[in-house]
Amino acid sequence: MLHKKEKPTFKPFAHQEAFANLWGDKERVLNFDGCGTGKTLACIHAVKTYWPDARVLVLAPLSILTPAWAKDLCFGWPEATYAIAAGTAAKKRKAFEGNAQWVITNHDTVKMIDNEGYAPKFDVLIVDEGDAFRNRTSMRSKSINRIAGDIEKMALMTGTPSPNTILDIWHLAFLIDRGERLGKNFFGFRQQVCDPQVIAGAPIGATKWVDKAGAADHVTLMLSDITSRVALDDVQELPETIYREVTVELPKKIRRDYEFLKRESVLALESGEMLNAIHAGSRMQKLLQTLSGGVYNEDGSVINVHKERYELVLDLVEETDHALVAFNWTHQRDGLIAEAKKRKISYAVIDGDTPSLERNRIVHQFQQGNIHVIFAHPQSAGHGLTLTMANRVIWASPTYRADLYEQFNHRIVRTGQERKTEIIHIAAEETVEEEVYQKMLDKQMNMIGLLNTIAGLSQAA
Repeated sequence: MLHKKEKPTFKPFAHQEAFANLWGDKERVLNFDGCGTGKTLACIHAVKTYWPDARVLVLAPLSILTPAWAKDLCFGWPEATYAIAAGTAAKKRKAFEGNAQWVITNHDTVKMIDNEGYAPKFDVLIVDEGDAFRNRTSMRSKSINRIAGDIEKMALMTGTPSPNTILDIWHLAFLIDRGERLGKNFFGFRQQVCDPQVIAGAPIGATKWVDKAGAADHVTLMLSDITSRVALDDVQELPETIYREVTVELPKKIRRDYEFLKRESVLALESGEMLNAIHAGSRMQKLLQTLSGGVYNEDGSVINVHKERYELVLDLVEETDHALVAFNWTHQRDGLIAEAKKRKISYAVIDGDTPSLERNRIVHQFQQGNIHVIFAHPQSAGHGLTLTMANRVIWASPTYRADLYEQFNHRIVRTGQERKTEIIHIAAEETVEEEVYQKMLDKQMNMIGLLNTIAGLSQAA
């Protein structure tokens, strides 16, 4: 469907102008500007300034095609036409084959674009939240590799370029410069920036790769000529953000389940069962899930419910006029909803089951002040959404994903926020939840760090 809508003229900030000039000069660039700095509008301004007649393909998370890209395009370049390529394959083909100057679609459509040869129809490729393509071996990464080679001008954007290890950045850079700066071979790059470490107790040859001291600085320097990187604090003075932890007491049954699983985790580490960061992440996920009350029966039903945690979250919600609550599991969502209904608090939910149109309606209604609290899953509401009506983010329990944590908090800590903001961590005392939050704040949370965190449990066991 073709859209055209008149909007006021956009006036870029200095850092957005600087990015436009960088892209105009280099033609293929990385935008690692921080969350909330206006990367979308910066890209729109760059294309309008340097290639006003170009046809543009945007790949972005499905949840932000309309609320972020379509909205910002109407504001930043109201004369441009655009089409949203979403839904059925037929609807997507209509958008690609139509006359809209901008075609905005989701990451997974990249396989269709590759298979059906639509890339040559475009002059500019913009990849939003490009960290979705960090895994160089995934099917969609292989597709975008081919597409990136067919489109002359390209920008890849993410506010969290290497949340786990400096290795995460290799494929993002390769998509832009085809290996000119960090090398064409991933394993050669890994040898340069990481050291192999033997895992104690593991079978011979089992290793983990740890970033070398100074590796991040080295890579930053290598990419500096094609990279924009400014933090939100560098370009805009926002009201203060306060971080605080509120503890909740574990029910005895949940405490017993947690201690049992913790001992199992220690034994798995000592025996060498946890050979890599994927195993560590899975184990950490299980520990955090148990602490939240998520112990499941054989039929999938939850047999432990941590109602004290839900009551605490809603107490904190009621202390302010508008809030955003992060949940990690379905049982948490359901428990929060039940408590909100009990208290007659107006709420909405954004998760993987929320349709795109409903998501847009929720954001609009929330920003109008008509909804008290949004319960949201960080993966579904962590990108592109502006929810500055809220002045408080409450984490019902932590996530070990540092990138999701940072992105989710920046739904309220961003341009347009006029009040002091607060990030509240709910944690059970003397558990791994406290350690996860601390590592987030220290910006040390990565999968290798998770191995160390679990190893540390043995000292407390």
